[in-house]
Amino acid sequence: MASRRSHEFDYGAAVYGSVLVTALVGAAFESNAGERTMTLTVLATIVVFWLAHVWSEVMGDRLTGRTPGWRRVRAVAVSEWPVVEAKLVPDALLALAWIGVYSRDAGAKAAMTAALLQLAGWGFLAGWRTQRRLLSAVVTGAVDCAFGLTLVGLEIAIH
Repeated sequence: MASRRSHEFDYGAAVYGSVLVTALVGAAFESNAGERTMTLTVLATIVVFWLAHVWSEVMGDRLTGRTPGWRRVRAVAVSEWPVVEAKLVPDALLALAWIGVYSRDAGAKAAMTAALLQLAGWGFLAGWRTQRRLLSAVVTGAVDCAFGLTLVGLEIAIH
């Protein structure tokens, strides 16, 4: 975002990436896509969404009358990169199914589990950083994971 410094980690982008990956894996699995298709779909879709985030931020700058230079474009690209990072583990697990380490179903379940653990982890971290109590952090993690799952379900349902 315009006020964010380029060296700060964008947790919002990471959480968004985790929700998006979870929905992509769930939708691909439900549509009976093969291992290769699931792996490449997650990879390509996440990269396209990252590019869309970068482009929309730069367009936002331009719409306010500012002309962003390459330094700004790079800063936005780096800031939004956590969207891509969120796909690394789930997509790697899908790729292992693609190369035959385990079945399509095992790969999809492992990828979905990893994506859900990311959502729970983000919720736990948010709970810990705001409450500084273990029980509150665990409850927050569970509630945020459930909310993320609800969003994923809605995304799958509308697609």
